[in-house]
Amino acid sequence: MNENRVLSAFFELLRSGLWDRSLQRLDYFPLSRAEWQKLYDLSVNHTVEGVIFDGLQRLDLSLLPGRDLLVPWAVRIEKIEQRNKWMDKVINEQVHFFNSHEISPILLKGQGLSNLYPNPLRRICGDIDWCFESKAVYDKARKVVEEKGIDVNRSAGYSENYMWDNCEVEHHQKMFDIHNPFMKGYINRFEKNENKKKSAIYLNNIETLIPSPIATLLQVNLHILKHLLSFGIGIRQLCDSARAYFALYSKYDKASLYSLYKAIGIVKWVNLLHIILVDHFGLSEDVLPFPLNRQVEYKWMLSDILEAGNFGFFHESYANKENEVGHRVDSGSRIFSNLTKYFKVAPKEAISFPVMHFISRFSH
Repeated sequence: MNENRVLSAFFELLRSGLWDRSLQRLDYFPLSRAEWQKLYDLSVNHTVEGVIFDGLQRLDLSLLPGRDLLVPWAVRIEKIEQRNKWMDKVINEQVHFFNSHEISPILLKGQGLSNLYPNPLRRICGDIDWCFESKAVYDKARKVVEEKGIDVNRSAGYSENYMWDNCEVEHHQKMFDIHNPFMKGYINRFEKNENKKKSAIYLNNIETLIPSPIATLLQVNLHILKHLLSFGIGIRQLCDSARAYFALYSKYDKASLYSLYKAIGIVKWVNLLHIILVDHFGLSEDVLPFPLNRQVEYKWMLSDILEAGNFGFFHESYANKENEVGHRVDSGSRIFSNLTKYFKVAPKEAISFPVMHFISRFSH
């Protein structure tokens, strides 16, 4: 098996699906049965099998995988689309519920980002994430949910979670995953100002609030960094970043976003992210908020992402053992290793992350 060719074919199909365009390189194909299986497994591990499937449909029949793989793949895609439609209904139910209690939740990530894709139903959805304008509203939201007889569990990261109609829902006090305590006032002022500029999407003609364009970009990228500092992140989250940069290009001030990155101390890390998005995801450099600095090595970060899979659940070094015991293994050493690596490109966040994450377990 030629693993380099599999990876090249994977990104070629990903770019095709992500940008709704024809395939640029056909010399990676055909693949052997084993290579197609490897590509499929990689797609599933990174929860981008829907986007990859869109690219797959642009291949000539002679280059497609066999029916033994193609048919179950197509069935999986149909289930992804069904789940997305179901989740839209759950979101609408919750919007109606919260609005009836004079609460206006803000939808983070998820369906708010799928709306930026050429084929929203092909983006795999996870849980529902709500943010609230203040601690008082956050507390009120928990109270009205509990009054319905639903158990709400507190978790680290100033968040809470519960099940609503068999769908996992999370409430967040904070819109942004920033751990440096010295940035709290700065970010609170920014968030308060951006709350006046909230956007909205319409799911089945029902309005759902989402963050402003610049807040969306900051939130998406900080979410990626947060998970890289812990157990890892998947390709899907980088697809979200690429689509957000493209779709929101004319809707925010580039200099302001660069200033935010600089104030938080993550310009070096964001530059690495941008290079990966341009070179491997097909994002146009023209839509970025600042020019690329290519005098850096970035492939170590791409390797990190590819190895870990979706939120680190598919890292080959740990996946089998975690499946056996049912929880994360070697957490301390894994996080320490990641903090050490990312200290050089995001030092303030790398230093603050473990401390603030621990404190957040006891602060609600």
